[in-house]
Amino acid sequence: MNGKFGSFSWLDRTGGKLAWHNRLTMIAQGVQAKVARKKNIDIGFKVRNIEVADILPPDSAITREASAMCEDVSAPFLFNHCLRAYFWARLLDDGNKPFDDEALFASIMLHDLGLTDNYRLKGDTEHCFTVVGARIMETMALKHRWSDKRAAIAANAIALHINISVGNKHSREAQLLRIGSGCDVAGLGIEVLAQDQVDAVVKKHPRLGLKKKIALPLEIEVNERPCCRMAFMHNKLGFGCLIQGAPFAE
Repeated sequence: MNGKFGSFSWLDRTGGKLAWHNRLTMIAQGVQAKVARKKNIDIGFKVRNIEVADILPPDSAITREASAMCEDVSAPFLFNHCLRAYFWARLLDDGNKPFDDEALFASIMLHDLGLTDNYRLKGDTEHCFTVVGARIMETMALKHRWSDKRAAIAANAIALHINISVGNKHSREAQLLRIGSGCDVAGLGIEVLAQDQVDAVVKKHPRLGLKKKIALPLEIEVNERPCCRMAFMHNKLGFGCLIQGAPFAE
């Protein structure tokens, strides 16, 4: 949390505006991710460490508050995206590293607040929607008497979730938020799951036309903040095509 690319402190320091070396980092991460995914597909790699029916989101004061806030300000398709992202994160977790499930769920519920009409950034001093959810997460966590460290972990996970990859120098919560959100929006990593698992998650929390409906909030972010990570992914790395090509009907 010391200013590494995409972190909460990096957002504070830079406003989320990409430097040339950040762009090179994202290109390199994109190439590595594409190679790793192709390898999984080629060898038919699968994981099944937990069943959808066995995944129970944590129930606590903060998770209820985060979920209620998300539902209150998000379009139904975006709220369901957050719920599914949690399930994908749990299904794709390899079990090799412990994580704070309460922090993971709360941060997933708040990670896209900056894409909503209520919380969209104003002005031109900040260049990344993730700062909105990160700040709200930190404030909420401290209100619920979390330690500064625990609050920072959850906020940092939100800040990092649109990095192309989140390595081991960051928390497991940040890695799982990236995995879960990327899987739901663009199908990243879904090839390692069985079809019945995929079907079960989508049945539990329907997509409600996400492919079509998410285009507008992302377009606003890209057009209003052309120096942000989302704009670079969309304009240079084909993120929009990945969304439309994800292995979901809608």
